[in-house]
Amino acid sequence: MAEKRGADGLVGCLDCAHCCTYVGIGIHSPHRPRYATDVLWYLYHAGVYVYRDGDGEWSVHFETRCRNLAPDNKCMVYATRPHICRDFDNTSCEVNCKEGQALTFTTPKDFLAWLRQEKPKVYAAIEKTHLPEQLKKGRSTRKGVKA
Repeated sequence: MAEKRGADGLVGCLDCAHCCTYVGIGIHSPHRPRYATDVLWYLYHAGVYVYRDGDGEWSVHFETRCRNLAPDNKCMVYATRPHICRDFDNTSCEVNCKEGQALTFTTPKDFLAWLRQEKPKVYAAIEKTHLPEQLKKGRSTRKGVKA
C-alpha cells in the first residue's frame, strides 16, 4: 500500500489502487460462535484477510489484482467500469479510513487474541470444540513458542 499523501492528508487513488487488488465480501460480525468460526476458516486460507471498517462493518478480502488495472494504477475500463467500482473513493476507503477504529486480521492467532479480549464469551464457546491445540490460549505451537 502506498503511503504518499496529498495536501489533504489522503492517499490518492492513482498512488495506491489498493481497492483494485482484492475482492471484498460482507460477512457477519463475530458476535456469535458460528460467525467467529467462519472468520477462523477464512483466515486459515492464504491470500485472505478479514477487515472491520470504522463503521463496524465486517468483510472477508481475497487478494487478487483486477485484470483491468494497468501498471500505472489506471483503470483500463474506467468509462465503463462496474457500479461497485464507482462506489469507491479515496475519502472513505480502507487506506484513508478515519472513522472509528478499523481492524485488519491476517492470521487466526491475531483474530483469536482480539476475540479473547473483546468477546470473551464467544471465545470461551469455541475454545474447546473449534480450536486446534496450537491455537488455544497459552498452548505451545512448538517447543518454546506460545500460541
